[in-house]
Amino acid sequence: MAWVTITNNPTWQYNNAPANPGTDNKFKKALWDLQTNGIRSTGQNHEVYVEVRKVGDTNRTRGEMSKTYWDNH
Repeated sequence: MAWVTITNNPTWQYNNAPANPGTDNKFKKALWDLQTNGIRSTGQNHEVYVEVRKVGDTNRTRGEMSKTYWDNH
């Protein structure tokens, strides 16, 4: 697992190897299956970082963030 700084947003990082949630939660597993290297493609040319945190934050995750938005700003 590695936390990588988000392009065009140096105060946030994303996890490029999020943990597999297993089969206990089918919804989370279905979403996890749609991601590669911590980035989920939602179709229609939109991508999402699936696990983000602020640089220096010790909390594992603060949710998701649009990769498409930050790639274009």
